[in-house]
Amino acid sequence: MDRLKVALERLDVAIDHLDAAFDHHKARVFAERDELARALAVAQEAEAEARAVADSVSARLDTAIDRLQTVLED
Repeated sequence: MDRLKVALERLDVAIDHLDAAFDHHKARVFAERDELARALAVAQEAEAEARAVADSVSARLDTAIDRLQTVLED
């Protein structure tokens, strides 16, 4: 019986170690996911700002081209 009791205690210790390792891994995965979500949000915001600038530049270029065409046609 003593061998069985020792084996069961070792099994409990091993299970506790596995649980702790799993909890640590899960916490790390969640932290990485949160960090990636923040990085994605920053990148999306930067993309939106770049699109707005590109749209503004495009509109200004269209206006300048129209003016040049008007001048050249006269």
